[in-house]
Amino acid sequence: MPLFMDRHDIPGVSAEDVANAHQKDLSIQAKFDCRALTYWFDEEEGMAFCLIEAPNKEAVQRLHNYAHGLIPNQVIEVEPNLVASFLGRIKDPAPTGDSFTVINDPAFRWLPSCGRWRD
Repeated sequence: MPLFMDRHDIPGVSAEDVANAHQKDLSIQAKFDCRALTYWFDEEEGMAFCLIEAPNKEAVQRLHNYAHGLIPNQVIEVEPNLVASFLGRIKDPAPTGDSFTVINDPAFRWLPSCGRWRD
């Protein structure tokens, strides 16, 4: 199944808000033939990125709309190897404690060879 990354511009939300939205995605993902693998969130920038296996980008948008109403600003198909090489993981980190993991891990990475941020 294709792999998609989406971007949500959501200034003013907290890492906990995004973690709760991700849990809602997980709870209904099968209804949309999707598998929400993980997400990245940068609270300072107000941006979240989700990584989802889905039949198409419309399924990603429908999943988010039905789960919590946070429609992505952009959805692109990506290659798993590239995601792993740039972002370091393609699944949620292992849970700590009794509750779900709250991720506040920006998808923006520093490229030392060119001395600037790259998204």
